[in-house]
Amino acid sequence: MVDGVREPWWTRARRLVVLGAITVFTVLGAVDVTVTMVGALRPSTSTPASEIADEVLDGVAEGVAVDYLSWDARERERREQALRRWALPDREVDGWDGQGRQSADSAAVLARARRGVDQAVVTVRVRVVPYAPDEQAGAQNPSSTQPPAEEPDASPPVTESGVPAAQPAPTDPPGWQAHPARWLVLAVPLARHDGRVLLTAPPALVGDPGTTAGEPVPVVETVNDDRFTRETRQAVQNFFEALATGELDFVRAPRARVSSLESAVALVEVRQWRGMQAQPGAPPQQRAGVASVVWRVAENAGQLTCTYRLDLHRQDDRWLLAGIDIDTGKAP
Repeated sequence: MVDGVREPWWTRARRLVVLGAITVFTVLGAVDVTVTMVGALRPSTSTPASEIADEVLDGVAEGVAVDYLSWDARERERREQALRRWALPDREVDGWDGQGRQSADSAAVLARARRGVDQAVVTVRVRVVPYAPDEQAGAQNPSSTQPPAEEPDASPPVTESGVPAAQPAPTDPPGWQAHPARWLVLAVPLARHDGRVLLTAPPALVGDPGTTAGEPVPVVETVNDDRFTRETRQAVQNFFEALATGELDFVRAPRARVSSLESAVALVEVRQWRGMQAQPGAPPQQRAGVASVVWRVAENAGQLTCTYRLDLHRQDDRWLLAGIDIDTGKAP
């Protein structure tokens, strides 16, 4: 009633509808605000959609490392098939010389260095078993310098299933002798392409826990410096000899963080060295270049060609090794 006059029923109904609507909107608004605040305060544990997840990088890198460090001169096609599965289309990623025998397993990721959202270099430690030609077998057949071929098997061939791997069968075949296992560390360059994470360049052997450098020296990537290349050729030779043996104290620049290969391999040759011109305005005592190196693995079980980018620092009229990184190839 208003001033003693009863309100019409439709007026009361309209008032109830309005009050109900206000109540509903108030409750819904409070719930929405609460959900928003909880979402803002809860720490995000998901990987951004644009970035490759760590577990994806690690899984691919470990598979690549095992296949890359496994080989058998009698089954070259098997290894080539395994590496093609990991590599970018039409990208050559095999640095093995095709000789010897080695088996790899027990890969474990040590570190990841992201190069943007689509690329990364993953460092992996791998256990390898090198094989050498059996001297007794060679004595029985002195005219042969290679392990004897497999004897023909009268049984029908076995049809393989699943995804092929490069690792040889875990047996000692005629003509080969297994030697004690060793650990190698491999840097694996990866990139995303058509929804997959693939190998962009041949992996390279590095030190444990990995070779690292500070800020890369700016270079004009397409311009070689022939004079600088000639002047530093012997110094670069010394760098890689020291990298193999661990005697880095006389070739490493102050504060440089470069880990040796601890005699796991021996230097065969520096196949190519290209010193690069520095960017205009860069300090003259800082230079960089790219080297292609051939390593011989333990027990002469094979050879690998690896490509590195070197950062050099000039001190007291000597060029010293300031940093080392691997070649990651061109982005897809």
